[in-house]
Amino acid sequence: MSRRPLLKPSLALPLLAALPALAAPPAATPYFSEPAVSPDRQEIAFVSGGDVWTVPAAGGEARLLVAHPATESRPLYSPDGKTLAFTSTRSGNGDIYLLNFESGELKRLTFDDGLDQLDAWSADGKYLYFSSTSRDIAGMNDIYRVPVGGGTPTAVSADRYANEFFAAPSPDGKTLA
Repeated sequence: MSRRPLLKPSLALPLLAALPALAAPPAATPYFSEPAVSPDRQEIAFVSGGDVWTVPAAGGEARLLVAHPATESRPLYSPDGKTLAFTSTRSGNGDIYLLNFESGELKRLTFDDGLDQLDAWSADGKYLYFSSTSRDIAGMNDIYRVPVGGGTPTAVSADRYANEFFAAPSPDGKTLA
């Protein structure tokens, strides 16, 4: 009795070539960026997948704080740890928002046409410093300060021919680095 092969050789090669395509794609490795440590050093806020998360500094389960189809970035805890500031593109180019931990209230703080990028809190927690391209004729970043209660941002540094960003106010608030 003669045996016939299960597959003709002409069919075996295309089937073997298709096997890698049938394998499941590797799972994407999540990324974690822009960490910010809370003032009491108990929590770390970070960005992953365009959302803001927090995790206990000692390790443990991450908790989603801010999720939106837009991109959230640059979380920064207020000096008293009761509020988290962050930048979001939910309104277009990027504005600054505040999340109150106690109430869960989300408040939009800036309303510019350009990209506003969060830089720092003032030491007393009354102001946020940020860089923005919205008012510079050359489209360069300038440094602004806005009260956390809301109001009109005030230019702190505006050099027409230089990009200014990552403002770091001194503890007394009189100078910027």
